[in-house]
Amino acid sequence: MTYPTARQGGPASSRLGILFVVAGVSLFSVQDVIIKGISGGYPVHEIVFVRGLVAAPAILLIAWLEGQLARLRTRRPGLHLLRASLFFLTYTFYYLGLATLPLADVLTLFFAAPLFVTAVSVPLLGESVGAREWLAVCAGFAGVVVAMRPGTMAVDPAALLPVLSALFYAFVCVITRWLGSTDSGSSIAFYSTTFMMLAGGAMGLLLGQGRLAGGEHASLQFLLRPWVFPSWADLGLMALCGLIASVGYYCLAQAYRVAAAKVVAPFEYVAVPLGAVWGYLAWGDVPGRHVLLGMAIILGSGVYVLRRQRDVAAAHRTTGLRKEPR
Repeated sequence: MTYPTARQGGPASSRLGILFVVAGVSLFSVQDVIIKGISGGYPVHEIVFVRGLVAAPAILLIAWLEGQLARLRTRRPGLHLLRASLFFLTYTFYYLGLATLPLADVLTLFFAAPLFVTAVSVPLLGESVGAREWLAVCAGFAGVVVAMRPGTMAVDPAALLPVLSALFYAFVCVITRWLGSTDSGSSIAFYSTTFMMLAGGAMGLLLGQGRLAGGEHASLQFLLRPWVFPSWADLGLMALCGLIASVGYYCLAQAYRVAAAKVVAPFEYVAVPLGAVWGYLAWGDVPGRHVLLGMAIILGSGVYVLRRQRDVAAAHRTTGLRKEPR
């Protein structure tokens, strides 16, 4: 996720930024395990509501401790609303995918997001993307197809959910870059989290009676089952997700604040092997060969795109050239 421009630092700042991003990604991987674990008993919007109910005040507390409360004000509420709506869709589709698919599969498909970001940055941000980057993007999307394994009896329509989540997240990243020029990371996180809480509550009012519940597909059940008062243990887990979200957002924001994005962004891919480890430890899931191959293609393509963007940005700073070096 993109936050306000990172200041350039030396090796110590880079190491600190990497530690922050790995910590944030690791926390969110724990959240994924929790949500997948309780997805069989509650609807997704109930979990999102409770998560936001805890996360929003926690983000406020962090902003207050850092003396950033005044920076929560914004002159761009419409852009925040658009970003928050897309963010809500991003995580709703992501969580619905978790209900059905192994954790490693969901993360593999979701990490097509950097490729989508590159693709949409051309029409929306006016950025120049060279032929090599387009080839890497195409290769990455081929990896998505490989991981989904179309044309076999084993394919699940739920595989489209994390891909759609990645697409929505790409638009979230673009809007975050627009907001980053005027608004703080705390305000961006706070408004998105608050909207997710309100949207989860609104969905609960519409679907929480369970009138549309039914069907055998786990993702559909996760969307349409009625609200029930959770056990104290499960309520604690939902609340823990809120705390994880607030601290995780803080870690990612700090990572991009203290170090250059070109340094820390590739380390977000740590989430993919973490997902494979958690999936094996919690449910005995072992990624199939098609998932491992697709994972390798997607990760390789994403890292290449990030490296090319870093090299182009460095060339622009040192030579003032406007077109991509060959």
